[in-house]
Amino acid sequence: MNHSWLKNIDTQLIEFLNNLNRQKNSFEYSPVKRGLTKGGERISLGFSCYAIKILFTLNEWDKIDKIKKNDWVNYINSFQQTRDPLPINSYIDNEIYNFYKNPSIKNTLKDKTKKTLNIVANKEYKLNEVSFQEAIRADSKQAISTLFQIGEKNKLPYKDFPRVEKELSNFLNSLNWKKPWSAGAQLAATSLFTKTQLNKKDSKRQILLLSEFIKSLSHEDTGLYYLGELPNKTESINGAMKVITALDWLDEEIHYPKKLINFCLSTKPSSFGCDLVDIVYVLYKCLLEVEYKRKEIINYLDDIIGLIYLHYKEEEGGFSYSIAKSQDSYYGLTISNGLNQADLHGTILLTWALSMIFNINEDTKFNWKIIKP
Repeated sequence: MNHSWLKNIDTQLIEFLNNLNRQKNSFEYSPVKRGLTKGGERISLGFSCYAIKILFTLNEWDKIDKIKKNDWVNYINSFQQTRDPLPINSYIDNEIYNFYKNPSIKNTLKDKTKKTLNIVANKEYKLNEVSFQEAIRADSKQAISTLFQIGEKNKLPYKDFPRVEKELSNFLNSLNWKKPWSAGAQLAATSLFTKTQLNKKDSKRQILLLSEFIKSLSHEDTGLYYLGELPNKTESINGAMKVITALDWLDEEIHYPKKLINFCLSTKPSSFGCDLVDIVYVLYKCLLEVEYKRKEIINYLDDIIGLIYLHYKEEEGGFSYSIAKSQDSYYGLTISNGLNQADLHGTILLTWALSMIFNINEDTKFNWKIIKP
């Protein structure tokens, strides 16, 4: 398949990134160019992290002078603080904090309705206080992983994760492993924090427990990670991606990489942004461990490049998260009108996917770095 649109992708991505830069602060980037809400105009932390990761992938981070790098790291770390009712030393974007701490009348009423239905009708709707904690934990994970990627650290220890063995065991067993996508995401975050926030002595015990638990989820017939009945293919592959992310942070091997490759190749690829990058990541990580069906994988990924192209906005030089719609929400906060344009989140995801595809294809023209998820 002809992919001529990739010819100048490096320079186009950099130009796209530059166009999203907020001039008043060179470390701030807008989620999209047009149709921003007030929240989208002010939100900053997560999108600054996305920009660093794109620059790192494209080998542009190393070209930045030492002073600016240091200032950017300090900017990311300036978000680490302690504010009620959040865990100490969280990374807190004021826009996310204010959205949940001072909800609109509409959101307050919706939350009260959910709370009532949870009690009266035995429902399990997620309440704002839970979403608030999850959003801040996700931003903290994003900040810590970004700093780690460029050889830096958070300024204060982050502690909002299970740090003793019994607590960790209870946490892992409390997750719903019939839905490994969601459960795996929490496992991956815990593994990241374990690897980056604990000393070697404490992390060694935790890593052993995490590794043994992950092994108990593995299935020799498919290579997948779950409990109970086999989930649908999307849930299975995206769940495997999250579990392999955990293994990546723990420096542990995938249990049945050949079986996982077979399962992925039997699946028709989806055009949804997360689905695309997740299946590419699973294939990439499996191929690092076993030389198996490389030609078939390369052919499969050729079709995926075609699907990635559907997200590409040539006039802007970036990718949209959805094919005809840009990202409009960030952890519940509306950040844009969702116009048909490129967005920063879609661009970091699909740039990452391309970096792995180029590596598998041994394409020397694109010597991009590959980030840890």
